[in-house]
Amino acid sequence: MKNQVRQLCKMAVQNLVLPVVYRVCCIQKVRPGTVILADGHSRKRPQRLAVLYEALVKNGYEVTEWYRDFQDMGYGRVLFSMLQFMKLYASANFVVISDNFLPVASCRKRRKTQVIQLWHGCGAFKKFGYDTVDDIPRDYLGNVFRNYDLVPVSGPESVPAFSSAMRLKKGVCRPMGVCSTDPYFDGAYAVSCREEFYRQCPEARGRKVLLWAPTFRGRPQDPYVPGISVMEGLGKKLGEDWFVILKYHPHMEEKGYVSTVSLPGEKLLPVTDLLVTDYSSIVFTYAIYERPMLFFAPDLSGYAGKRGFYLDYRTLPGEIVEREEELPAAVRRCMEEFDPEPVRRFRRKYMGGCDGRATERLIRWMDKQDKSNKKDGR
Repeated sequence: MKNQVRQLCKMAVQNLVLPVVYRVCCIQKVRPGTVILADGHSRKRPQRLAVLYEALVKNGYEVTEWYRDFQDMGYGRVLFSMLQFMKLYASANFVVISDNFLPVASCRKRRKTQVIQLWHGCGAFKKFGYDTVDDIPRDYLGNVFRNYDLVPVSGPESVPAFSSAMRLKKGVCRPMGVCSTDPYFDGAYAVSCREEFYRQCPEARGRKVLLWAPTFRGRPQDPYVPGISVMEGLGKKLGEDWFVILKYHPHMEEKGYVSTVSLPGEKLLPVTDLLVTDYSSIVFTYAIYERPMLFFAPDLSGYAGKRGFYLDYRTLPGEIVEREEELPAAVRRCMEEFDPEPVRRFRRKYMGGCDGRATERLIRWMDKQDKSNKKDGR
């Protein structure tokens, strides 16, 4: 009953209060060249927005950063913060988000404001959005992904999945590449990641690095993942030649699960010799390096039946392990018998738009929209 009342209040704010505030604030003119980077799941700039932020500043855009963690705020503070955002939203030329962000979808926006959804992962792995019953509350009114003008994705293969999950009209989702992958094509970035990693973990020098990076199960408010005890003991079973990293999803870290390394997952990929995951989109980004990967999925049958995938799980470019006792031998096999060709095919299929220049293409798109808006005076 309490959750139902909370949801009703949330819907009233989104469908009644925020649209009215937005319309009142529309007495302001849209300011050319202004960009809001917004996120409702973090109190500081998310790593996935960092590359674009630097490019925007370099290209002369006026950037306002608006970051809040709604889960860590009381209802009154959330409401006040949303009202502040609506004022900024009404006069912004561009709004860039990288996850679900309900204030953007709360009203019918003015045409001069362009909303860009960068999302927080590459490719299309497990079903999400409106393609699964887990993501959108059944009593939610409206479209969570409303008002999007552009959703850049990692390659053409992802366009149908994102368009379906977000209920996007044709042309909104484009295979322009993902900005956050650009650094992976810079050799200096890999060097800096390795230096930072070995400063934090000097004991990893000279050893093969295994990164376990699973997605979470359940709701973000109560996440879990199977196989933790197995992974905690894997290092001993593999021997001194291996250094095993347990890197939990941010939702799990927020609930007290402690990763063995504090570096963000993005910075761990350049130092990883073998990635072990389950249903995480990290596999698409890691494919850029064309290194071995292994899929540890002890709950595969149940997860596939409940959530579902956009791809055929059995065609992933790595061995699939469902039985815990088989994991150590599979890890050794994966390294000893690795064939890079399946990973290369996987990369070409799902990451074809990622070549180190995705941010450059996005800036060009924004420049074009900005000039068009100024010309037609909308």
